[in-house]
Amino acid sequence: MNQFFLYLDGRTWLHRLDPRTKFLSLLGLFLIALLFSDPRYLGIATMVVLALTASAGALANLRKMSLLLVLLFVYCIAIWPFFVTGRTAFVSLGTYMLTTEAVEYGFAMGLRLDLILLCGILLLSTTTIEEFTLALQRLGLPAPMGFALSLAFRWVPSLISSAGRIVQAQRSRGLDLAGGSLFTRVRRYVPLIVPLISHTLRQTRLLAMALESKGFGPEVRRHGYLELRLRFPDYAALAVMVTVVGLSVWVRVAGHGVVEVVF
Repeated sequence: MNQFFLYLDGRTWLHRLDPRTKFLSLLGLFLIALLFSDPRYLGIATMVVLALTASAGALANLRKMSLLLVLLFVYCIAIWPFFVTGRTAFVSLGTYMLTTEAVEYGFAMGLRLDLILLCGILLLSTTTIEEFTLALQRLGLPAPMGFALSLAFRWVPSLISSAGRIVQAQRSRGLDLAGGSLFTRVRRYVPLIVPLISHTLRQTRLLAMALESKGFGPEVRRHGYLELRLRFPDYAALAVMVTVVGLSVWVRVAGHGVVEVVF
């Protein structure tokens, strides 16, 4: 099941940062991605995040998600130019005039989605679920909501792993899931949903019993085994991020980093 988790154990400088620093920096990068619609500016931000990913030793996770990144980028390039227009003609497609601004905007939207996804991959590659949840609680998120969020992070890989085991078990019993048409293959997967639902309900019941036996409740005061403490590298990283976000806002307010299109 570990193959479905993105966290990679390491001792890089990004791993050693406080999770609150990494989460706040993630929000700053999200803001930068949303500020600009010029592919040149978003391209620079994407290259910076790729460099950070390489320095964290998280390129393995990047390769896992490479297909999704490429598909999102290609999808935006192919779709967005037909929903926006500009002033400079690029190519004529029958009665429709494709503009240079529309093409640039499509590139920018593809880079924006990839940048946001890359930021998430970088955070989850260098931060455990326990650290991430505790960081959110230290930033003011109620403990029950933090627990629900951490449970969601664990539950999805668990369900994927269980589904894989069920498929392997049925294949060992002679179930052919590869033959026939697409509709036939999809129909053969339908009966596998029943044991998956049964397994999920069983695991949910066991989880509820475990929480009840440990006295879990929204009003119970908890003491975590992790201790978070901001150090000099954290303050330095936050200062750099605040500076970069401030400069980005100033550049955007000045009218730069935007492709003028009409929806």
